[in-house]
Amino acid sequence: MSAKKPVSLFLLVFLVFLSLFSPAACLTEAAAPASQIRTGDILCFGTPDPVSAFDGKWLVLDPSHTSTGEDGIFLVSLNLVGSETGGSLLYKDIGDVSVSFSDRGEAYAAAHPGVLNYPGSDIQQWCLSFPERYLSDAEQQALLPTYKSDPPIAITGFGIPLPGVSAGTVDFDGVDNILNGDTVFLLSTEEAVNPAYGLKDSRSRVATYKGTPEGWWLRSPHIPTFPLDVGFVYAFGSVMDFPVNARFVANLNSYARPACNLDASRITGMEKLAEVRGRTFWRVSFEGGETNLTEYDTTLPEIGFMLDIQALVWLVLLAPVLILCALIFLIVWLVRRRKRRKAS
Repeated sequence: MSAKKPVSLFLLVFLVFLSLFSPAACLTEAAAPASQIRTGDILCFGTPDPVSAFDGKWLVLDPSHTSTGEDGIFLVSLNLVGSETGGSLLYKDIGDVSVSFSDRGEAYAAAHPGVLNYPGSDIQQWCLSFPERYLSDAEQQALLPTYKSDPPIAITGFGIPLPGVSAGTVDFDGVDNILNGDTVFLLSTEEAVNPAYGLKDSRSRVATYKGTPEGWWLRSPHIPTFPLDVGFVYAFGSVMDFPVNARFVANLNSYARPACNLDASRITGMEKLAEVRGRTFWRVSFEGGETNLTEYDTTLPEIGFMLDIQALVWLVLLAPVLILCALIFLIVWLVRRRKRRKAS
């Protein structure tokens, strides 16, 4: 009996050792890295381009679900991307048509129906051509076609009744089938203000173009009160609306922040490049392609002091009320004090 124990122990150890190299064990090991991804992490893939400012860094909005709630990873570029020549991007080029509170572009919109449509817009065409410009074949194959309709949404504006802004809100129309198999696209207004994605306030939405905070487009059309406006995230992170050609009295820089849904099952390798301010940078390789050895910058954008415009507006509006209340309180206190003196 005692002589058989060492043999049995040896066989057990051998079988355990052999199982580590079985196909099932290799599959588990290969699939495990994707489970380490967290909201706010950075996935690095694609070919960086210093001219357009695409740097291959993608911010994880949801590590386990796509933007439609299916299995996958929902991503948006960490930083803003410009044109192939390094310039601004327009939602739609309609020339030098300017919009103001007195002239909202009603005449142009009436003569050009569908000017706010994301499908067929200049910015959608830019998004559709994005994968071929910056991603390898394997990376393109890892992108999931996205089909989605956007419901209407009203978000809190500056809190003041501006023309066309009812009850201090900014209202956006819903669009059926706004994404119809797109693999790269713009965020909707709802996605840009969704706290589940880490976009909980203005500061979390600030994005930079070559190190400078700038504005970026959303795919959501404004309701008809501003017939040339679509969703826009300003350089200070507030979500409002802006004319499709970025002309409101004067030009404003405007860029894209492309988003995509990723098939996590096509990830074949992940390398931890760095951990910065609680965010992990992962260099990702995909099925059907070579190991990703591209060098990526592992710095996060430096967001300095950002003025909270909405809070400032509320302060400006409330300041006179607070001052008036303080004066009333002071007058009442003085009157009561005078009465008490007379009574004594």
